[in-house]
Amino acid sequence: MKQHTVTARHATVASIAVVLCMAPAAHAAVTISSAATQNMSCTGGVCSPTAKNAVLNVGDLTTMLASGSVSVNTGTGSLAQQVQNIVVSAGFSWSSSSSLTLEAYDSVTVDKPVAVNGTGAVSLVTNNGGTSGNLSFGSKGSLSFLGTANSLTIDGAAFTLENSVVALAAAINSNAAGNYALAHSYDASKDGSYSGPPVTTTLSGAVQGLGNTISNLSISGHPARVTNIGLFADIGQSGIVSNLVLTALSFNASSSHTGFNVGGLAGLNQGTLEYDRTAGSVAVGANQAGGLVGDNQGTIVSSSSSVDVGTKSGWAGGVAGVNHGTILLSSASGSVRGIIAGGLLAVDYGLHGVSQCFSTGRVSGNTGAYLGGLVGESDGGEIENSYATGSVSGHQKSDIGGFLGLNAVEEVSSSYSTGHVSGPMGYSFVGGFVGTDDADLTTNSYWDTTTSGTDDGVNGGNETGLTGLTTVQLQAGLPSGFDPTVWAQSPSINTGLPYLINNPPQ
Repeated sequence: MKQHTVTARHATVASIAVVLCMAPAAHAAVTISSAATQNMSCTGGVCSPTAKNAVLNVGDLTTMLASGSVSVNTGTGSLAQQVQNIVVSAGFSWSSSSSLTLEAYDSVTVDKPVAVNGTGAVSLVTNNGGTSGNLSFGSKGSLSFLGTANSLTIDGAAFTLENSVVALAAAINSNAAGNYALAHSYDASKDGSYSGPPVTTTLSGAVQGLGNTISNLSISGHPARVTNIGLFADIGQSGIVSNLVLTALSFNASSSHTGFNVGGLAGLNQGTLEYDRTAGSVAVGANQAGGLVGDNQGTIVSSSSSVDVGTKSGWAGGVAGVNHGTILLSSASGSVRGIIAGGLLAVDYGLHGVSQCFSTGRVSGNTGAYLGGLVGESDGGEIENSYATGSVSGHQKSDIGGFLGLNAVEEVSSSYSTGHVSGPMGYSFVGGFVGTDDADLTTNSYWDTTTSGTDDGVNGGNETGLTGLTTVQLQAGLPSGFDPTVWAQSPSINTGLPYLINNPPQ
């Protein structure tokens, strides 16, 4: 069967923005769960839906896998277009040599652990008829294998399984254009502390984390000849890293290099990062630092960071230190400190900017800083449909804003901030939404006058397109200009404040 696959690697940045920022229509799915099998027909090892909202019981599936290979699909013809997706909502494992195929018209989502404890193979197919499907793993979802000898194919491409950071680095150094996947979670504490990036070769192929975790990765020192530091030094323009989780990372590095970049996942990203997550701490002596990447020149999609990021005299962002590309549907929750600092990113030069993102971490800085709840300084692109809730505090001669510290040229639309803002009275520029706005290009945007501690949207007053609302008013309904296909509200989500439908808070 011919596979028609559109992935972030092959799509243009503009097309990614269009596809992912559109609110998806509601579709049914084949759900693998603990509920009783219904609306499914399984014959000769092939399971297909007979109606929308089909369920395949996880016990029935593992029983079939014990005696033979199984292929689960979303049907054919018009039914496939209605069902579209496969969702794994109950964990399971099998120990036989049987193979499992999940073949979706659109997307495959794995929300619970799936373990291949025998020699069996796995084949995952997305966009088998659709055009905007993805392979994604929820916060509790993963696919693990007995070892590296198992077989894995994704959308027809074979992936080589690796079981450690050292093995992954060696494989990429040998063939940077290859396809690699993490066979299972790995504790990197046994590696000791690295003095530079484990993967030094620029990645031009694909790395699939499969929802597995690399924990306790440590990098420390003062590398004299290294410009980019992270698990990966540099992800090239054709490189893609998906569904990789890094937890308890600890980076403490500094360099006198101009353009020294440090990120939890990569120092420099020129390719695509999707569905990646990082957590831990990154401390840098100078230059750019981010919880996910130091310098983003590519695309970051549906990724998140809870890394605490700090620089002594450089730029710090929860997701990226500096953005020259595109950041979509992503979030940050760690604390951030720098001379230019933002909850999501420090400086935005992005050609396509930021869309449907949020940050919740605390932002702080020293004298003469640009500090924003979402972005420290903006110098390009556009920010739309985003919000920030973390507090922002600074010292004298600083630009301090609940959303933006300094806005030089950027357009901002349909966004809001709620964080408390503070700085020395008379010695800093403080605004509930933006500290200093040289662009005056804000539309349909808001700040919380109750929690921010100020009635000034911009230092010393306000401007057209920016409105102050109380917490009660923000919770009462979507503000004017907020698209209900992008934004929603619920008393049980985000404390009743507007949240992003395609990027909800966890």
